Parts: sequence; structure tokens; C-alpha cells
Amino acid sequence: MKPNYLMEEVSAIRPLDGYRVAVKFSDGYEGEVDLAPLLECGGDIFQPWLDVELFRRVKVNECGVPEWTEDLDLSPGSLRAWCEAGKFMDYDETDRWIAEHSTSPEKAA
Repeated sequence: MKPNYLMEEVSAIRPLDGYRVAVKFSDGYEGEVDLAPLLECGGDIFQPWLDVELFRRVKVNECGVPEWTEDLDLSPGSLRAWCEAGKFMDYDETDRWIAEHSTSPEKAA
């Protein structure tokens, strides 16, 4: 069954080597993805990750969203798409992936 990426929730996230994370979603799906490309294409928002200790302190908030600081989190839907694809995708590619693979009537924005 296809996921509804707009309704995704992360139940657990664990940092691995480098900027890789292992993610478990609320429906039981598990995957891994390297988030290092966000340091280059994500603008200044992801620069705090240059402090690897901060990156390793990722947690899941009460809404099922992985976060590092109050101002730094990731969309669970995008994270799910990247885990399923086995790679980070830029924003346009992520939107296309979600539109193609989602059960949501809204698909991608």
C-alpha cells in the first residue's frame, strides 16, 4: 500500500556514520538516507549540522517530526520519500516522487 506522505510521522530516528540516519515510521516502514547533501543545497538552515555532535542529538518531537533544534527539523514526508528512493533528492525531485507514489488526493504541493 502506498503511503500518504502528507500524513507521515517518524516514530524513531538514529544517527549512523557521517550524516546518515536510520528512520522508523509510524506504519513500521524503516529506511536509511544520507542527509549530507542538505549541507550544500539547504542553505544556511542546515549549517548547525557542521557541529556533528548537534547532528547526532536528533530526536522525534510529539508530532512525529525529527528535529535538532527548535528551528531545525525535517518533513517526515520528504524523509520517507528519500528513504524509499535510497537517496536524498532535491526539492523538485522530491515533489515529483511524492506525486507519483502518494495515496494522498492532494499529492505533492
